[in-house]
Amino acid sequence: MANYQTDLRDINFNLFDVLQVQKHSYGLERSDLETIVSEFDGFVGKEIFPTRQKSDVHGAKWTPQGVKAPAVFQDPTRKFYENGWFALGLPDTVNGSPVPEAITTACLSLATGANCAWSMYPGLTKAALNVILHVGSKEQQSVYVQPMVEGRFGGTMCLTEADAGSDVGNLRSTAKPLGHGRYAIEGTKIFISSGDNDLYENIVHLVLGRTPGGAPGTKGLSLFIVPKYKVKADGTNGEFNDVNCSKIEEKMGLHANATCELVFGKNKQCEGWLIGDEFDGMKNMFIMMNEARLYCGVQGESQANLAYQLTHQYVFERVQFGKAIIDHPDVRRTMLKMRAMARGLRALCLYTADLFDRKEEDEVGLLTPICKAYASDEAMRLSSDAVQSHGGYGFCTEYGIEQFMRDIKIAAIYEGTNAIQAIDFVMRKILKDNGKAFTALGKKIMTSMQKPEAQKLFSAELQTLGLSLQKAQEILGNFGKLAAAGKVDAVLLHCSDFLRYAGHVVTAWRLLDHAILAETKMAAANGEEKAFLQTKQQDFRIFCQFFLTENIGLGKLLSNTDIDLSYKA
Repeated sequence: MANYQTDLRDINFNLFDVLQVQKHSYGLERSDLETIVSEFDGFVGKEIFPTRQKSDVHGAKWTPQGVKAPAVFQDPTRKFYENGWFALGLPDTVNGSPVPEAITTACLSLATGANCAWSMYPGLTKAALNVILHVGSKEQQSVYVQPMVEGRFGGTMCLTEADAGSDVGNLRSTAKPLGHGRYAIEGTKIFISSGDNDLYENIVHLVLGRTPGGAPGTKGLSLFIVPKYKVKADGTNGEFNDVNCSKIEEKMGLHANATCELVFGKNKQCEGWLIGDEFDGMKNMFIMMNEARLYCGVQGESQANLAYQLTHQYVFERVQFGKAIIDHPDVRRTMLKMRAMARGLRALCLYTADLFDRKEEDEVGLLTPICKAYASDEAMRLSSDAVQSHGGYGFCTEYGIEQFMRDIKIAAIYEGTNAIQAIDFVMRKILKDNGKAFTALGKKIMTSMQKPEAQKLFSAELQTLGLSLQKAQEILGNFGKLAAAGKVDAVLLHCSDFLRYAGHVVTAWRLLDHAILAETKMAAANGEEKAFLQTKQQDFRIFCQFFLTENIGLGKLLSNTDIDLSYKA
């Protein structure tokens, strides 16, 4: 297995030079925040990364007594909570450690890249905790919050059912009132990540179900807290709550994370407690879903960056034809493309995370589906390049590179497939908004393009970016006309391609801002710092040459709305 690698210089450049998160740092200085990221990176390298391949081989195991997580997870999980890392980013009212959202996301990225399967256990717990903090009653918060912060209780989100799939409004789980806010829960949920395990003494499931008065579709759904064990007045576990894991899925990747089929009320003894108002289930679950969708993007970004780092290490060590393979032009081209894309995805995800602190809700809504879909898709392509660069060793398990391809792919599928993200992006975030948020983003991009440093250094690249922006407006104008004429299918067939088109544009813009800032710092830099700044400018050029130019072809495709979609078996 290769040695753990991190590009802390690029992470710090994102956080403190470009985003300047220290300006909303809850009283912490830049040096304090840098120390947090550095110390967490050290924890990840020492405790989490060594579990990556071992846990993948061992996998989560179903037993009649419950699911067993890989044994190598026990000690790192305990230390993760004891060292206060789970509390990072939580409010101080729950004994958390408030920091800027981008700091939390950067640390989440480090842990996820090191072992995505492990990171999902605390990751989903924090997402469930945030829902309880936002809409839970004071009584519910008093029961569940501290045990979740301390690492005694885990958490999940339970939406998917076998017959419904992505059509959540078709689910069949029921919730019948028992009085005093209690409901009898019955139903079967599938594909529940971290659904059962022995890392926690109790698991708090957030379950979507329909009460007797619930209308058909998503509008009739409500959300319920359903613990694996009922909680007694003193906070300890009470009786088993009839939440049974009937099986765990045998998956392509993420072997160490328990993806469960959960049966609620098999013996008609399962109780749940309504959280939030009745029929607000989807609205309240989306607190968790939006967080999960950004996290899917981070799953792609984080593993893409580590795959690049490990490949960088390998190509300087591996000798072929009498020289290190980095000295072969095709390998060098591949590495430059990988670095530009990996850093671009990091810049995109951290920028989006920072928007939460800046209260830029419209832009968050616009960029979240890009983070989710674009980052997960491009990370999959990058992981393929990582395998290719390792040659036969990449296809084998020795270096742990093939695991990236297996673990990354699911990020394009769950929390709303990437096609669903693309439909949401085009139909709801752009056309329904009359292009308001998209136009505002375009103005930001134009402002960056007009800066003197950009004009001086990147005339050819700016021309390509400008043409992409111009063509995007033309495409969206056509989409709007088609939708108004009732030809929605002609728009829907192109949503995925347009999201990729937009992903290229936004990522190029983030790299452009990095390159401009690097230029302003160049005169005062020397040695390693100057070399790093030069790579930031090279990243933008490479991205434009190899990725943004794809928009020329995509633009022609997106202008053709007469594609014959007839398909017969």
